[in-house]
Amino acid sequence: MKLTTLIATIGSVTATAFAGETAPVQTAAAPAPTLGGWFAGAGFGQFESEGSIGEVSGDIDLDMYSLHLGRDLGTQFLGCDLASYLEVGYLEGEASIASPLRAPLPTADDVEIIPVTLNLLAERTLFSSIKGYISGGIGYAFTETSFLGNNDSDGGFYAQASIGLAYDVNEQWEIYGGARYIYLGDLELGSGPAVGELDDSVGYEIGLRYSF
Repeated sequence: MKLTTLIATIGSVTATAFAGETAPVQTAAAPAPTLGGWFAGAGFGQFESEGSIGEVSGDIDLDMYSLHLGRDLGTQFLGCDLASYLEVGYLEGEASIASPLRAPLPTADDVEIIPVTLNLLAERTLFSSIKGYISGGIGYAFTETSFLGNNDSDGGFYAQASIGLAYDVNEQWEIYGGARYIYLGDLELGSGPAVGELDDSVGYEIGLRYSF
């Protein structure tokens, strides 16, 4: 009788094993967040700033061309996707300087500015393929100026900030446009008696960005 009971017990255990009962599955821990993909872009903008040489002042119209390369940070802040990028710009313009008597000065005053900045970008989807963005960056700007026939190279602190809208054309391409503020207060133009200064400026920007 005891042998019969032992055989029945062994058979029951064996049947249970073949019935498919398995040990609990342990799930692996989620991987730590990593950096996202790379992107590159180009932009164009226009600005109107005020300049001065001593008591002589006037307007300086600037065209800006820029290239940037960056990477998604793979994280969010207040619901916004964050990215960082390095941008190199080229601003060129001609100053329309007037004397205190409102008479135009006899020479053309050319301005060239090359800013290099490190920037942080935040984007958030508003609806469908439309996103809002805000960015800001700081860096250094190299200047090449010709004021009153006096050529000079200089440089100084440079900062910028942008806000606008972006549209996803597809998974790779994005177009954007908005307003940009550029800080020029620390940039000097020319040297000696022709030294000048630029005021900060707000203008517009448009651009195209490609994600790898």
